[in-house]
Amino acid sequence: MVSTESYTLGIIIAAWFIFYLLAKRFNLDEKGWDIAPYYALYKSTKLNDLIKKLANLSPRFWKILGNVGIAASVGQVLFISYILTRNLWNFIFVPDQASPVQPLIPGVTISVNSLPWFLLAAGIIILTHELGHGIMCVIENIPVKNSALMIAVVTFGGAVEPDEEAMEEASIMTKMRIFAIGSIINLITGILTIPFFIAFGNSMPIQIAIFLQWVYFIAVNLAMMNMLPIGPLDGGQMWRTFTQRFNNGDILQKAATYGFIALILMNIGLSLSQFGFVPI
Repeated sequence: MVSTESYTLGIIIAAWFIFYLLAKRFNLDEKGWDIAPYYALYKSTKLNDLIKKLANLSPRFWKILGNVGIAASVGQVLFISYILTRNLWNFIFVPDQASPVQPLIPGVTISVNSLPWFLLAAGIIILTHELGHGIMCVIENIPVKNSALMIAVVTFGGAVEPDEEAMEEASIMTKMRIFAIGSIINLITGILTIPFFIAFGNSMPIQIAIFLQWVYFIAVNLAMMNMLPIGPLDGGQMWRTFTQRFNNGDILQKAATYGFIALILMNIGLSLSQFGFVPI
């Protein structure tokens, strides 16, 4: 028997196929859209107006939140570093106490029944993350060249593109706030789901419970992992901003990137050898 979630996923995929054909038929590529078989990206400066309105609601609040994000980033890096290092130690010396660490692969580590809720939660988390970057750019007077709304086959998201020259010339604190704001928004989003479980856990419809569980899981994990000082991640950009003042800044950046990638890969490799793929 086909589950409701699988049926819904099938409808979404069919709807996407129809959208893709219509987009090509009516040449949306010429109207600001970037259409591909698996995603559609709408870039426009019009979306900047929404970002400006959100930024102007309370510039002081956003700036404080950015500063909180900078402070929290230190704790986030220390926490996830401890978790990964401790787990690696357990894999080697106390295997029974190790926890699985694995990539999220639809149909493999993410069950088909969970997939629609995962994708919906991921879209919301990514969209709010990118909105945070855009809002902080406005607060810090960094021009946003364009904003983009992304619609993929079964999820959505967003992106902002700040002016590169303005970013390079910005102060260290300005850059730090812009890079940190997305993760602190994710962290707060994840934490805010906890009161819902406390207040309505027993009476909450199962679909909403699954969705909120994914919101919590994705938001908190993205907030933590994104702050790691690895090249393209926001944490990597913050580490680059901090270390570029030093003569050996490039070495420090590469050491952090390769070191943390190695730590993650060792956890994943040992996890797969001990647990295999664990469906969620």
